[in-house]
Parts: sequence; C-alpha cells; structure tokens
Amino acid sequence: MKPSAKRVEARGRELNLSVLLSITILAVCIVATVVNPRFIRITNLVNILQQISVLGIIACGVGMLLISGQIDISVGNQVSLMGIIMALIIQRGGEISPDAAHAWMIQWSIPFAVVVTFAVGTVLGALTGLVVIKSRAHSFIVTLALGSVYRGIALLISRGGSFTLYGRFETLGRTRIANFLPVSIIFLVFVVLVTLVLLKYTRYGRFLYSIGGNRKAAYVSGIKTTAVTMRAFITVGVLNALAALILISRVGTALAGTADAYSLDALAAIVVGGVAITGGKGNALSIFLGVLLIGIVGNALVVMNVNPHLRGIFIGVIIIGSVTFSGLSEQRSRM
Repeated sequence: MKPSAKRVEARGRELNLSVLLSITILAVCIVATVVNPRFIRITNLVNILQQISVLGIIACGVGMLLISGQIDISVGNQVSLMGIIMALIIQRGGEISPDAAHAWMIQWSIPFAVVVTFAVGTVLGALTGLVVIKSRAHSFIVTLALGSVYRGIALLISRGGSFTLYGRFETLGRTRIANFLPVSIIFLVFVVLVTLVLLKYTRYGRFLYSIGGNRKAAYVSGIKTTAVTMRAFITVGVLNALAALILISRVGTALAGTADAYSLDALAAIVVGGVAITGGKGNALSIFLGVLLIGIVGNALVVMNVNPHLRGIFIGVIIIGSVTFSGLSEQRSRM
C-alpha cells in the first residue's frame, strides 16, 4: 500500500472513531436527559466543560507525548506539587503585615506565584524528559518512579498539611465572563486549538507522528528525535503548570495529593480518544472527545442519582470498547 493511501486510511479510521465517540456522547446525553431533564440545561453543560477543563489541558500535553511513543504517568503528581508551591507562595504573601518593610511583596505574590509555577512546570518537564532519555528505560517505569519522587517532595513541603488561598486567587478557576462563561473553558478551548494546529499543520507535529510510528526510521531520515522528545516532555510540564493554576484557583486549597487522580484519568481519556499506546496515531479532536465523554459520564451518573462508584466501571467498559474498535479497524486495514 502506498504511503499516501496509508495516510488516507489512517485518517478514515480516526474519523470513524470520532464519529463513534460523538454518537456515544449523544447517547449518554439522551439517556441522562430522559432520566433527569436538568442534565440538558445550559448551566449544567457549562458546568461539565468547566469540570473537564483541567483534565483536558493535561490530556492534550500527554496526548502529544503519547503520539511520539512516550508516556508520562507522573502528571498528576506534578500538578499536585506545583499546586503546593503556588499556594504556599500566595499564602505566605497574604500573611505579610501591611505595615512591614517588605509589604510591597503582598501585591506581587500572585504574579510571582504564577511565574514560579510555569518555571517549575518547565523544569519538571525537562527533568522527566532528561531522565527518560538518559536512562534509556521505558518511560512508563521512569515516570512511575518520578511520580513517587514528586509526591514525596510535595509531602515534604506541605508536611502533610494543606495551603489555603482564602479567595486571593480565583481568576482562572472561578471567574465567569458576563457572569456565564468560566475563564477556564476559554483556556481549554485555546489549548485544544493549539494542539490541533501543532499536530496537523506544523513540522513539529509531523515529527511526533514519525517518531511514534518508527523512531529508528525517523532518526535515519534526519529528525532530531532526542530534541523533539525533550520538547514534548517540556510541553507536558508547561501544560501541567497551567492546569495547576486553574485547579488550585478553583478549589482554593492545595494538598500533596490534590491532582493525583488526573494521571489515570488523562490516560483513560487519551486512550478513549484513539491515541495509540505505541505512538504514531491520534488527533486533537479525538482527545477532546475522549475527555468530554469521561466528563459527561461522571456528570450523568450524578444527575441520574446513580452510585458514583459505578463511574470506574463505566469508564473501564468505554476504554475496552474504544481499544477493541481501534484494534478491529487496524486488523481490517491489514486484510
């Protein structure tokens, strides 16, 4: 089969998966609406998008990384650590007396916390990428270990306690434009669009697909695989920093384990979205649809007054169905 024909067929499979995800989302919405008409209210739909904003931002970074053939399951621990650092700076800034000689630091504590959070995100992304590349071990094992390290650092800094913002930083997490549209949704849409452009229209995106499809062939063709991989890990770190800012701004409190669950949730959303674990396949739209489906399922269970513990079962069934569909499509393409 010619390369162009392969690309067309791959796009066809991705389109089919996107259609399947859209149909599944629509079916869940219909069932939830029949059981409880409040589900379809605009306020609830906006609430769903606000709830998935952090997950969607994290998933975009991990999705691009997974397309390149690498994986990072420490993202939740990274977000928790950055949330601890950010909240610590803001809390300490709020404790400064207005009469103190360094009272001028009060108004700069939030901007400083934002800058430090992005700096820490960049460093953590680079550190993770460096360890993965230099150790030459599988990124799953390396990031599993690093996740434990990041959680340990967060516990050391917080001493097992929490840091509270006391309403001092609510712009990203709770502010609504025209008292309706949460700012966090705008950031989510922006990140998804940037991911779409990077994957579909840039040389960097093509490099990610090439490396994920066949790393050795990509290297032989002249692609700087190490540099591209490092950039992908740094991108994950930067997006994790943005996610941390939005999450802590919304909940108002930072704990060492605040975002730990996002590691598996992001991976689940990405897999549901059709990104291959082995790399080389996936797109921004399907990643977003995977995140949206997980968010809608969780919200629908609450609205329908179903035991929330069933969420894991439903998500597991959805993942199995998505992987099965992708596997059958891949098998048909080889026949």
